[in-house]
Amino acid sequence: MKVDIRNNLVSATALLVALSLSTFGPGIVSAAIPAAHIKAYPKRTLAAQKTPLSIRVVILTAFEIGEDQGDKAGEFQAWADILPDKLPFSAGPRNLRYNPKTGVLAVNTGIGTGQAATSVIALGLDPRFDFSHAYWLVAAIAGVNPNTGSVGSAAWIGDVIDSDFGYMVDPREIPSNWTTGWLPWDRQKPYQQPLPDTAHNLFPLNKKLQNWAYQLTQKTTLPDTLTLQKIRALYPRYKAALHPPEILKGDEATGQTFWHGAIANNHIEKWVAYWTGGKGIFVMSGMEDSGILRAISVLGTQGRADPNRVMILRTASNYTLPPLGENAVFSLVHEEDSLSAMQSALNAAFTVGNKVVNELSQHWEIYRDHIPQP
Repeated sequence: MKVDIRNNLVSATALLVALSLSTFGPGIVSAAIPAAHIKAYPKRTLAAQKTPLSIRVVILTAFEIGEDQGDKAGEFQAWADILPDKLPFSAGPRNLRYNPKTGVLAVNTGIGTGQAATSVIALGLDPRFDFSHAYWLVAAIAGVNPNTGSVGSAAWIGDVIDSDFGYMVDPREIPSNWTTGWLPWDRQKPYQQPLPDTAHNLFPLNKKLQNWAYQLTQKTTLPDTLTLQKIRALYPRYKAALHPPEILKGDEATGQTFWHGAIANNHIEKWVAYWTGGKGIFVMSGMEDSGILRAISVLGTQGRADPNRVMILRTASNYTLPPLGENAVFSLVHEEDSLSAMQSALNAAFTVGNKVVNELSQHWEIYRDHIPQP
């Protein structure tokens, strides 16, 4: 008998953890989750203020390497450098950063949909903050599909498609006429029509807000470094992969599995098209955003956030498949030893994202009550 799953386990778990922490303290959590998976929380870290801080923009990052400042940077450091105040956040991997003059708050969610969802739910329920008018900006690096973009580029995302939720059969055991072992939930073969319930796999963003952010930033100059040029030269068969870095619009596949290779890339292109009714264009591959969007949707039902105020900016640190003639496994496991576009992607995420952050926070009298559109 098939069980029709109606609730997202990640979101439910995240909500339980956050509610338990904010309402009962850490003791109630230990009864539900093994102690080995729970870090120690101070008893009164999240003490409520008399008047919650009114937040204008929340910056969401996922990948960070070491400290908040002063060492090799991940996604969080550039924002920490311009946000002077440290605010404790025991439910996440590191402290929050905040600028009281601009109302801008930055959070590092951690990697993967589960950790990202938990961090966002915990933040959204934190009584220190008022997110009722806040804009949420994901500014993070990603893999880029060489059929639609190039390393160092930045893409404003329109739809997020979860690549994990569904059925999976080992490819060595699939019928000879199948191209993949991934099946949609409640379907009997890959990409089977009609579409099942899209609630678990398709997360549309506010397209008017996406277009506004794109138009605001599309003329931003992204440096074309010698490293980027060398990486692009390894992909002569992909026209889009040869472009200098640019500002794009497109769609994102997201899941906790860091996949790599031409066969997987072909599946994800079809997967994105399937869930978007043929309209989606797979540009970026990330690991957090369906969890983030699910969490903000839950917060929206509680009046704690506005899902229409979410933007996702993904910047390309690598291609989603190896160069011509290179084995996918070798390319993946030796990624750190090869030419990397990570620094260019990190720079782009901050440079492009900060234009939107500044516009919103500095003209709050306009954007507090009116979501921008082209």
